[in-house]
Parts: sequence; structure tokens; C-alpha cells
Amino acid sequence: MSRPKACTMNIGSMFSPSAILSRLQVKSPTGTPTQTPAAKAGGTPVDPAAQQKEEMASLKKDRAAYDAQRTNEIGKRQQEFEQTYGRKYGQEGDPPLAFQMAIPVNARGYQPFVTADQQKTIDGITDKYRNQENLAPMWEELTAMGLNSDQLAKSAKYFISMDGRMVTREEATKGVDIKV
Repeated sequence: MSRPKACTMNIGSMFSPSAILSRLQVKSPTGTPTQTPAAKAGGTPVDPAAQQKEEMASLKKDRAAYDAQRTNEIGKRQQEFEQTYGRKYGQEGDPPLAFQMAIPVNARGYQPFVTADQQKTIDGITDKYRNQENLAPMWEELTAMGLNSDQLAKSAKYFISMDGRMVTREEATKGVDIKV
């Protein structure tokens, strides 16, 4: 008897702010969205701009929390290296503690915003290849997952400026010749 194939799912993405917000939209029998239950119960109707602003703030907060966790993890790697080898990390030939992928910036100075879930996946893939000489399989895996830098630029819903201001794709690409 054969076993059923395992199904993998990114549970974190099921509970992302955008996924939760999309589930709040109630569909009428005709298939058109109606007001959310809160609005029907006498609450204020949902303002799309406010909802978008809230989503962006939540995404930035999630990413900042993940970045802090990741920085701590990399710091531990450095400590482990220094304890193991009895010297400071950073000499020529030392293995990388982590990879950092370059994300393109457009002519207006915006780069695609990489969500915490996307960055976790990127870090998980790149960590597997930290001590490898051949990185081609890493790039193949990132590309297969839709996470190489060009793919991120083409699929990003939000963009971020160098000063940390987050905007929609439309605002970030306004007046920029971009082929998406």
C-alpha cells in the first residue's frame, strides 16, 4: 500500500495580515464583495486606504521582528565560530555567517519590500549553501520558489525607500519605465 504524498504549506502565510484581511471580505450570493461583518453590525465601513496603511505597518513590524531575530542568530554564529577557533571572526577565508541578496532599486529610489515570510524562506535556502563552493543550486532553488531578486522586483506589492518609507507598487513605479 502506498503512502499519501506529504503536502507542504506555508502556515505563516495563512496568517499574514494580507491573508487575514482578505478573509474579512464577505461575498454576497452574487459574488460581489459586501461590507465586513463589523460594518454590517453598525461599525464604521472599512476604508481601503486605512486598511492598506495598516497592512503596510503590520508588514514592516513583522519584518523588523524577524530581522532582529536573524541578527541575533547571526551573532550567535559569530560567537560559536570565535569559541571554536579561539580568534575573532572576519579574517580572509572565514566562512560566511550568512548571505545577503542584493535587491534592485528603481530610478525613483524604491526597492521591492521583502516580507518576513519571504525573507525567512530566502534565509532558509541560503543557509543550506553557506559552506558550499557551487552556489548555482542555491540560485536554482531561489528561482524555483520565485525568490530571486528579479522575481521579487516583478512581484512585489509594496516597495520601500532608502529612508524606510513604504509605498504601493503604483506609487513606487510612477513615471518609471519598468517591464513587469
